[in-house]
Amino acid sequence: MTDMRPKSDLEGLTVIDHHYPHPLSHKYTLYFKDYPASLIAWEMFKSEIPKSEWWKLAIGLVGDAQPELIPYEVFETRPELLTKIKTSSYQSYGKWKTSYFPAYKLLSSGINALLRLSDFDTALNIIKHVESPIDLLNNQTIKLAKARVKAEFERIMREQQSYEFDNLIVCLFRSDIRMSGYVSSSLNSVDGTTIMAINLNSMRGSMRGELASYWKEKLKKLNYITIDGHASAMGVQLHTDPKKLIEDLSYGIS
Repeated sequence: MTDMRPKSDLEGLTVIDHHYPHPLSHKYTLYFKDYPASLIAWEMFKSEIPKSEWWKLAIGLVGDAQPELIPYEVFETRPELLTKIKTSSYQSYGKWKTSYFPAYKLLSSGINALLRLSDFDTALNIIKHVESPIDLLNNQTIKLAKARVKAEFERIMREQQSYEFDNLIVCLFRSDIRMSGYVSSSLNSVDGTTIMAINLNSMRGSMRGELASYWKEKLKKLNYITIDGHASAMGVQLHTDPKKLIEDLSYGIS
């Protein structure tokens, strides 16, 4: 098991993870570091992984929002990771502008799109067989998945309801796709506002922002919501009618 915390009584399981806290007493074998599981696994099995495959580590590290941890030697094996890729062109004040991003920063979004659509086998197949970063970016199946996710995001934003409380915004929406992380990340800003996006179809959500840890502690006083994860990116589980959450936040949590 990688990148998640299992039940402590599971035996015969090898776990590679970076999420706090694991119980002091557990029956599984744990390999734990305070950096992404993809990098832990790469370091553990580096000598057995062909160098031609090392570039795929970037998918995991960018997906965990820590591209700065991509090792120098990974870039050396695949210099095209640094290739600038055009992502958009737009007109501003009568002048056309073009945005570019290095290839390595774009690799995880397509895989994430397939995972949001619960197309796990296709995602794994593509990762296993794709030969280069550019091939991954040009994969037609991935392009279609990203287009579908983008269309779903635009629909959600037209129909969602948002409620603002100090520096927390709660966004409620419905979708058959796992979109809460996409929505909260897209709405996240640099002004200190934390975004909590909750999918009412599953009552699960995501919280993004530099004050996510603050809101996790503050909301512990509400016994109907569970929040856990990274310091600035957390998962949310709501166990009651969302109206109750909005009502309690409106009156203030002391």
